Amino acid sequence: MLSEGDKIPKLTVVDDTGAKTKLTGLADDYLVLYFYPKDDTPGCTDEGMQFRDAAKAFGKKKARIVGVSRDSVASHQKFKAKYGLPFTLLADADQALCDAFGVIGEKNMYGKKVMGVIRSTFLIDAKGTILKVWPKVKVDGHAAEVLASIT
Repeated sequence: MLSEGDKIPKLTVVDDTGAKTKLTGLADDYLVLYFYPKDDTPGCTDEGMQFRDAAKAFGKKKARIVGVSRDSVASHQKFKAKYGLPFTLLADADQALCDAFGVIGEKNMYGKKVMGVIRSTFLIDAKGTILKVWPKVKVDGHAAEVLASIT
């Protein structure tokens, strides 16, 4: 997993509109890049709604929220519409972004060990440097914790 002080990879990604975007071009003063396992599942929905509810507060700190999962553009569009998510979701269907950040790992799902996205968040500055990492995120209160860390 990438660490504090690392530079983010120079990758081109697809957003929820299907447009190709450079990852390095996403940051305002700050970029909150959060990786989550799957659209429209209980924990991922709760996390997305916490970031949604705090979006204006993040905006006041010039922090852009961007979510990432391996879901398709169409899945992201449905997820955003259903829950009114006001921020960009990146469709990492080929897992290149997840691999570059090192967020794929072994998880325990209903007693079975599987490889999947480990819920993680990265706070990145405008120059593409990772300022803070939250590995193995617990959803409850996470968006507020990330917001409080931005000075």
